[in-house]
Amino acid sequence: MSTLEQHLTEYLSMRRALGYDLDKLEHLAGQFCTWLTAQGKESTFTSADALTWARLPVDADPRWWGMRLGAVRTFAKYLDAIGVDVQVPPAGILPAGPRRAAPFIYSQADLQALLHACPQVFTRPLQAATMRTVIGLLAATGMRIGEVLRLCSGDIDTAAEVLAIRASKRKDRLVPVHRSTIEALMAYRDLPARTATHPATSGPLLVSSHGTGYHRSTIESYFARVVTAAGLQPRGAARPRLHDLRHTFATAHMAAAYRGGGDPQRTLTLLSTWLGHTSTAHTYWYLSATPELMALAAARLDQPQDRS
Repeated sequence: MSTLEQHLTEYLSMRRALGYDLDKLEHLAGQFCTWLTAQGKESTFTSADALTWARLPVDADPRWWGMRLGAVRTFAKYLDAIGVDVQVPPAGILPAGPRRAAPFIYSQADLQALLHACPQVFTRPLQAATMRTVIGLLAATGMRIGEVLRLCSGDIDTAAEVLAIRASKRKDRLVPVHRSTIEALMAYRDLPARTATHPATSGPLLVSSHGTGYHRSTIESYFARVVTAAGLQPRGAARPRLHDLRHTFATAHMAAAYRGGGDPQRTLTLLSTWLGHTSTAHTYWYLSATPELMALAAARLDQPQDRS
């Protein structure tokens, strides 16, 4: 781990102890540190470095560049405050304000292709099993990737078939899961390859070959390799992202509610709870991207209303 990565870990721990949501900052600043290490810089950086990295990929929306640079500025201000010799990029040199990416909604065939590709990409059994577990758990629960990486064995209630999601964006919550999901998690926990790493009993469930947890940036890079091996291609503006498994989970449940004649509003309220949103307004964004869901909603509106 580089010196900058150590500082980032300390900063995230300190801020999370105060209750801040830092998943996006962890993801972007972690990627920046990885990029710097590849450039041979592990303890310092300049504004030019930050700007060069922020403008990647070169064909991205400038607002995305601005978000990336904003994450570096936040980290750089902390480093400067503790006496690390870095330059804080000036504000306003890139457009500010995020624009939501178009979600990539995975089909069942897409999910199968991703799971099948994991052992093709990773020759080490533990790495392959870890990525299969990450993808399967995200698809089955709609959890955030940060929540998945923080999940511990003790958070799995095998009797009640629920997962305790701790230290997430707002407050702890319980997520109900199917028995098959519990069995898959227990099978991963008991893998000989995992046991051989001697992971801490109270540590994260998902571990590397060193028995320690993963940084989000590492899992994101692994997922990009799996996507390539699975042959998934962008659909218009939508590119396959790990976070879109969360969108897929939400839209699948709402579509099932419409198809089955259930109460969509009740399902929306449940989804908001399961996803850890403080308001159903945040959940609506997850439901805006699939033509099938929009068609089902329109069909429901076209049905004769019972006025008795």
